[in-house]
Amino acid sequence: MKFAGLKEYVYHEIKQRLINNEIKPGERIWEEEIAAELEVSRTPVREAINRLIAEEFVENRPRKGIFAAEISKEELRKMLDVRIALESLSVSQCCKLISEEEKDELRAIFGDYKRKMEEGEYEKASQLDSKMHRFIAKIADNKKLEAYINDIQDFFAYSRPYTVKWTEAKIKRAINDHKELIDALCNGNEERAIEIIREDIEAMRDLLKDNNE
Repeated sequence: MKFAGLKEYVYHEIKQRLINNEIKPGERIWEEEIAAELEVSRTPVREAINRLIAEEFVENRPRKGIFAAEISKEELRKMLDVRIALESLSVSQCCKLISEEEKDELRAIFGDYKRKMEEGEYEKASQLDSKMHRFIAKIADNKKLEAYINDIQDFFAYSRPYTVKWTEAKIKRAINDHKELIDALCNGNEERAIEIIREDIEAMRDLLKDNNE
């Protein structure tokens, strides 16, 4: 991947560590350590962290330090409402534009996702879940829509491994829902694809942990 400059490179590296859960929610972030690992000065690291604070991936806790954000279940639930609107449009457009090559690639991503879910590698499965939705948005060929979906997928990829309590029944449902979505997209069944994406996103409400429930 090419970057516009050093600042963009450092920002991308830190954000990917967050999204890939190499830096976990609530974990302290040390500027000097990241600067040393990336072999850069602390200035671009500080600028990247300030940008991530603005995006709410990182928190500056007075007199305590810089920490990876802990996103509440309530915040995620609110994001689900936005996801329904965005991804309904995304799958609708995807049904109209998807090519045979893209169908094969989408099926391949799903295959990897299914395997990781069945193996209990939920963090990796989460990344593949987001990859599917990002790819669908890319096929939809709307840059603004793709950007919005990528932003919200970043939050879910970052937080999902620590906010979702998986059971055997929920694993089976998640795999089946994604399979049905891929089938609908590949068959050009726009109405069914929209119905499935809405059901899939609504199901996330049940998956969010709530120790008080």
